[in-house]
Amino acid sequence: MSFRGRGGGGGRGFHSGGGRGGGGRYSGGRGGFGGRGGGFDQGPPETVIPLGYYSYLCQKDLVCKVEIEDVPYFNAPIYLENKECIGKIDEIFGNLQDYYVSIKPNENVSASSFEKKLKLFIDPAKLLPLKRFLPQPPGAKRGGGGRGGPRGGRGRGGFGGRGGG
Repeated sequence: MSFRGRGGGGGRGFHSGGGRGGGGRYSGGRGGFGGRGGGFDQGPPETVIPLGYYSYLCQKDLVCKVEIEDVPYFNAPIYLENKECIGKIDEIFGNLQDYYVSIKPNENVSASSFEKKLKLFIDPAKLLPLKRFLPQPPGAKRGGGGRGGPRGGRGRGGFGGRGGG
């Protein structure tokens, strides 16, 4: 009786390399860029721009009426005018022309201590243009490409045709 599995060392149980995107014992699997840089504090940015103003408190989050056209990243830090970080964006809600964000305050910040209509600020590098979220007109060229060339069009893989020759 012949065994038709993998020859040599044990199966995939102890992951000694090989397999999909394997590599060394502690290589972390698939390719890419390793870790995501962790959640280290980058300090205040050089410049901040007005995001909007504090509207009301909802549970323990601050709700901010956004007054700029660009859309902030999730988890983007939010600052007071003196560049003191008060929290991070948690949710974005509303429609594209009239939207709000909820801000999860930092541990040392008391959400109830803010006055209504207090201006809040954001790092301009943490904003995306609104047109990124709008439908593209037909025939508009999309960015991207690069890195790896076109995808698809390569068939099923394997060894060429399906028999016969």
